[in-house]
Amino acid sequence: MKQLQFITLEHYDQLKSLSDPLRCRIVSLLIPKSLTGQQLSQELDIPRAKIHYHLNELEKNGLIAVVKNEVKNGIIQKFYRSVARGFVPATHLLPNTDDVQSFLRESTIHALERARLRAIAAPERAFTMKSADITAWPRMTNQVQILTSEERMVAWFQKYRALLAEFEQLMLPEDDPNAKWYYMISSTFEVDEPWYLEPDDPRDPASNSWVSGKSAEEFITEEDNLDENS
Repeated sequence: MKQLQFITLEHYDQLKSLSDPLRCRIVSLLIPKSLTGQQLSQELDIPRAKIHYHLNELEKNGLIAVVKNEVKNGIIQKFYRSVARGFVPATHLLPNTDDVQSFLRESTIHALERARLRAIAAPERAFTMKSADITAWPRMTNQVQILTSEERMVAWFQKYRALLAEFEQLMLPEDDPNAKWYYMISSTFEVDEPWYLEPDDPRDPASNSWVSGKSAEEFITEEDNLDENS
């Protein structure tokens, strides 16, 4: 089976399946490699019967496929694999707001979890500094925020996708002596409030104009009084 880069979800049952956190988690595990129901049961610490029920539903909806059958101790073991590395709901499914939101949120969470595991498993050399000049580093970690419009974000994403296409052209043959594997993830989404506050931001507790009406000095005085009374 050739795994696709992404497929469009055309049927509501497909969207409904991926909006379920457990099924989305199963598909996430089947994106990078093939696994059996037993292996998934051990990985997720869930009874095998329950795993096989969800595997059957995912296979029925065309989201995963059996890529290999293996006989072990007289028992046929099926190896499953996700049919694609990404899934996009079709336009006519978008009115199913709750299911679409759940699917996109769960997909984002699992992608970030995969990145965490990849960072944990990365070799020590991946985080070795050879220079204090960050422009010479072969790795990058950024967390940024910006207050802008949706239209500007969409326009910037178009440029970013073009850059990603250029990034893919860096691929070398595996037998190239200079070739090294690099893992990259990017995730951007709207949030209700900023992740970090500037020192003079009125929402910062240290700011004299904080919404509570208390200055930093008042908070320090309160803490001192608590210490004296304890």
